[in-house]
Amino acid sequence: MRSNGSGLATQQLRTAGPSIGGNGDTVLSQGLFRQEAIDAQTAPSLGTVRLATPVSHQVWTLAALGVAAGIVVWLFVGQYTRREHVTGSLVPQAGLINVTARSAGTVTKIDIAEGAIVHAGDVLLTISSERSSASMGDTSAAISAQLRLQQARLQSDIADTQHLADEQARDLHMQQNMLQKQIHQVDAQLAIEQRQVDGFSALLKRLQSLGAKGYVSALDIQQQQTQELNAEGQVKSLARQRYESMQQWSSASDQLTQLPLATAAKLDALRSQMAQNEEALAQSEADRATVLRAPSDGVVSAMLIKPGQAVTAGQSLLALMAKDSPLQAQLLVPSSAIGFVHVGSDVVLHYQAFPYEKFGVQHGTVAGISRSALTPSEITTLLGQQPPQEALYRVQVRLATQHIEAYGTLQPLKPGMVLDADMLLDKRRMIEWVFEPLYGMGRRYAGSL
Repeated sequence: MRSNGSGLATQQLRTAGPSIGGNGDTVLSQGLFRQEAIDAQTAPSLGTVRLATPVSHQVWTLAALGVAAGIVVWLFVGQYTRREHVTGSLVPQAGLINVTARSAGTVTKIDIAEGAIVHAGDVLLTISSERSSASMGDTSAAISAQLRLQQARLQSDIADTQHLADEQARDLHMQQNMLQKQIHQVDAQLAIEQRQVDGFSALLKRLQSLGAKGYVSALDIQQQQTQELNAEGQVKSLARQRYESMQQWSSASDQLTQLPLATAAKLDALRSQMAQNEEALAQSEADRATVLRAPSDGVVSAMLIKPGQAVTAGQSLLALMAKDSPLQAQLLVPSSAIGFVHVGSDVVLHYQAFPYEKFGVQHGTVAGISRSALTPSEITTLLGQQPPQEALYRVQVRLATQHIEAYGTLQPLKPGMVLDADMLLDKRRMIEWVFEPLYGMGRRYAGSL
């Protein structure tokens, strides 16, 4: 009711105002009513319309916009590195030499200790393979004794053969000298007899001429013929004797020529038997005891046997590593990941002896990659188990450090430590990984054109 009365009074004043005059209306209005009442009548009774927005909606909108902007920035700026998890172990860069048993037996003596520095040819240990029987006792020793006896006999036979050959050669030379002198004597006698034959022949011709004239009897001529024939017979006898002497000299010369060859053949046969005997003796001694020597200079890194321990052929006995050779990680990487591995690639290493959750991770870089996949036998040798179906490549990793900090001290790394490694392969921006299928489709489409 107040509002209606106030409004009606105001309407009456506005209606009556013009009849009185402008000045009078102004004075009347300002004099009868307060300014607040006049302002209240001129403003709308219900006020202005405002849309009330909750503060939480604005916050969520700004947060959503910030997250969207962050995702966009992350897609274009953020990077993702693909990793390949592999296993391996630590090995010296100069390599690790495994010394194995050549035959089964018992370790009788060890001449070195773990950590010792050895040189090529040094005795490492001795393995005995002695066998014994109820009747002969140590059979290997008995066999060796018999072989040594045969060896001595063969050496005696060789010396006797050489001595006999020297004696035969000396006798043949003496025989040749004697025959040579005999031939000279026969030649001299033959010359004398030949002159007698010539003289008898000339005298016979003269007697025959005189006999034709009757000065010489037929008996004298016949006697002269007999003397000539006897002289000719003596010449022939001497010639035959000379021929026989020459034959004997030639035979002695041939024997002298053949003697070295025959002697060499006999000596070769005896030496061959001696070599076979030496081989059998060496094998017998090897069966009794085998001495293993260091194949090269190095440090004994692992001693796997003790005196009195029985070993089998091919069993690993100890390992040698080069002195002061730094360690490197040897990894076996499957063929599915080898394409992105290259020299200089980063590798994250986790040593099983030092859990990374407590001691942190280690780092290294790829130093070498095998050009071809390892054979099954090589994988079996490295892993000590059957190889997997997928082909594996050997990767050498250069370590960033040769020790690891544990409990405030530096613990040196040791050969053979098993480790896990993450190969850092392909690094790309996140937007490239998101749109990789589209990139692949585009490349395939471009390749098909």
